[in-house]
Amino acid sequence: MEAGGHACTGALAGALTSSAIGGLTGADLGAAGTAVGALLGAGAALLPDLDADGATAYRSGGPITGIVGEVFQVLARIAYRRTRMPHDPAGDGEHRGLVHTPVFALVLGLLVGIGAQITQWVTAVVMVLVLAPGISALSRSGPRWVRRVLKTHRDLPAIAFALLITAGLSMSGAMADLGWYAGASLSVGMIVHSAGDSATRSGIPWCWPLRRPCAKCAVTDAGRCRGARWRRSHILPEPMRWRVGSKSGKRIERVIEVVCLLVVAWLLLPDLAALVRDVA
Repeated sequence: MEAGGHACTGALAGALTSSAIGGLTGADLGAAGTAVGALLGAGAALLPDLDADGATAYRSGGPITGIVGEVFQVLARIAYRRTRMPHDPAGDGEHRGLVHTPVFALVLGLLVGIGAQITQWVTAVVMVLVLAPGISALSRSGPRWVRRVLKTHRDLPAIAFALLITAGLSMSGAMADLGWYAGASLSVGMIVHSAGDSATRSGIPWCWPLRRPCAKCAVTDAGRCRGARWRRSHILPEPMRWRVGSKSGKRIERVIEVVCLLVVAWLLLPDLAALVRDVA
């Protein structure tokens, strides 16, 4: 899936997560909370592609996200070399490898949550690094007037808006309570990204580090084969998967983007209507 599809599905996941947390805790997050959740989810849904040079998340923060991406790529290569089985796919395991696994998403979210309990700077840095690519990608998928007026599809304006949102949350005192929420949003968005990729023909290694039966030996030599850890899986039957970048794939992803943005808008409407009534 391309960046726009990832960002829009992540935005929906983030908005739903905000609504769910508000419902479970009784917190009145309002439109601002749902909007921030959507932006966090959108950005988090782009993070797994830090394992690919030139991806939206990789270049969104200039050299900073580039360095994070290089670290992720090194970790992915090491994990592949150390855990691969003889019948795992050929290659270095960098793209759509470790960083695309649910295990990595959950561990990273947990580390962010723990780090945020130590210092709010962890939350602030994560917010900026996650919000910037989310704002940029959503601007490209949204109405054209947003791009014309705000220019947020460009990296520098997206970073500026991410800094403004983070500063606003910090000054309002909300940053202190966002640590675990930011970590959870990170994990949810990254897993949504993996789900999007596994709906295409590429797939991702959902079951790593568990061993799965090797496709080559499932029938002929199942008793001797030790299985494969990096075998890619899909969430859709083969006839329903699309090739990323193809004309049909772009059409499918555009429909997904529009539907997700409409649902996010629907989630925001009640709070926005209440805000307008209060102001009036």
